[in-house]
Formats: sequence, C-alpha cells, structure tokens
Amino acid sequence: MTEKDIKKNTHSVSNWEQEFLEQGDAHITLAKVRYRCPKCESLLVLKDGANGAFWGCESYPVCNYTANDEAGKPVRAKRYLCPACQAPLRKKTFKGNSFWGCSNYPDCKVTVEDDNGVPSSTKKYPCRACGHYLVRKKSKNGYFWGCITYPNCTNTLNDNKGLPELKKKR
Repeated sequence: MTEKDIKKNTHSVSNWEQEFLEQGDAHITLAKVRYRCPKCESLLVLKDGANGAFWGCESYPVCNYTANDEAGKPVRAKRYLCPACQAPLRKKTFKGNSFWGCSNYPDCKVTVEDDNGVPSSTKKYPCRACGHYLVRKKSKNGYFWGCITYPNCTNTLNDNKGLPELKKKR
C-alpha cells in the first residue's frame, strides 16, 4: 500500500465516522467489559441468586467457579482455612450466634469465633494435654478456650478478657 492509498483510506474512514455521528439516532457507548473465568477461561455471567447477585461461569455445571458482585465487577470472596486440616471455613449461625466451622465436618470439628464477619485471628496457645493449640469458643455460660482437636482432646481453660487463664499448679 502506498502513502497515497493510506491517506485515501484514512480520509474515507473519517468521512464514514463523520457521517455516522451526524445521524440522529446514532449512540456511542463504552465497550461492554467481559470477564473470563480463571479456572476454565469461559466467560463469567452476572446471575441472581438467593443471596443476591453473583458472577458464575457460563460453563456451569462443568465449571463451578463463582465470585461476588462488587460494583458490577466479579471479586472472589476471601477464603479462610481451617487451622487444623486446611479445608475452607464456612460461616454458620446457631441460636443467633455466628461462628466459623470447618467444611470438612464431621471429620474435623474445628469451630472459630466470628469477629465482625471474619474468623477471629487466634493466637496460638499450646494445649498442654496434647501439644496442639487452643481456640476461643463461646458457650451458653460465656467464653472458654478448648483444644482444636476436640473431641479427641477435651482440654479446656477458662477465658480471662480474651486470653486463656492458666490453671494454677497445686
């Protein structure tokens, strides 16, 4: 293509654009943004679910990827892992109390206290009975510290302002 041909094509494109813009019913909008599934590269589709809008893979049920909808964009929900078996923790509610339980239940019975919608970040306090560690739990009588391997280890300590209260030696 010669320089003359390029100028001619550029000129004809701009004439076409000008003609398009002068039409009364012409509308120019932003291009539609499409999001790809990180698991299978198919497109993500905005869907309505029981808990509101969410993004799901168009290849469902072959691909089960989902993401939360935040301001019209897919955002993967943050995952929290069980400190004992590394399976995802799930938020649960029982008798008005929220807590996080292991998704590997009943094989893993770990529960973690809810701290404003996220599992509480528990410092690791060692269990003196089995060597694992204690987590803060809530019961009908208040808070206490129990071994993460419950029911295999039933060691507990009382709670003192968010810290385990060590039993005094006799």
